[in-house]
Amino acid sequence: MNEKAKKKIVKLLALANDASDEESMSALAKAQELMLQHNIDESDVFDYKQVQKSEAVIDTVIYQGRPQKWLYRLASIIAENFRVRTYYVSGSPIELRFVGIESDVQIAQIIFEYARGSAGYCARQFLQLPEIRRKYKRKWQLKQDYIEGYLVGLSKTFRNQVQTNGYEIALQVPEIVKEEVERMGLVPGKDTSHQAKNNEAFYSGYAEGIRFTEKERLSV
Repeated sequence: MNEKAKKKIVKLLALANDASDEESMSALAKAQELMLQHNIDESDVFDYKQVQKSEAVIDTVIYQGRPQKWLYRLASIIAENFRVRTYYVSGSPIELRFVGIESDVQIAQIIFEYARGSAGYCARQFLQLPEIRRKYKRKWQLKQDYIEGYLVGLSKTFRNQVQTNGYEIALQVPEIVKEEVERMGLVPGKDTSHQAKNNEAFYSGYAEGIRFTEKERLSV
């Protein structure tokens, strides 16, 4: 991978530290694109995170607490697009986890944190719009509908760029990860789907998710 691409990807991870910065919104999708395009070796790029090259499979907690249902869906979207697997452990607190090659898990965790903060920030901004504040009282439902749209848009953004650029093979989870997941004997979890009721909120969130690659062009 060339030095210019490395610098761009380092910039993307730096943007992940400030999810409220709207100018950084394209970082998520662009990180995926550059990783796949250059078959990235994270140990060569993310020195400030002290990422060590390793083929070891790790199992890492990415969230602890009582997550809202949309966080389960977000974890699944990130896992699907960053070569890891996700599951949760019931208890107090509940744990959301990623399983995968160490470097892949570290990147997926950073992207998850960025997307979690970004989705929450965009939803809050939507709820503060004067026309929304005047028209609706059930803000919790609106927020869930907005985030659902956001996740659908984000997933479509990832899927479109994978199909457009022919990255399907690059997204294959390594065999040693598949073997580890099979050994763990994971079972299907609870249903975390959400049925949106307010189209205005849903499509506003959807448009925001789709715009990840349009807000800031970080070309290599």
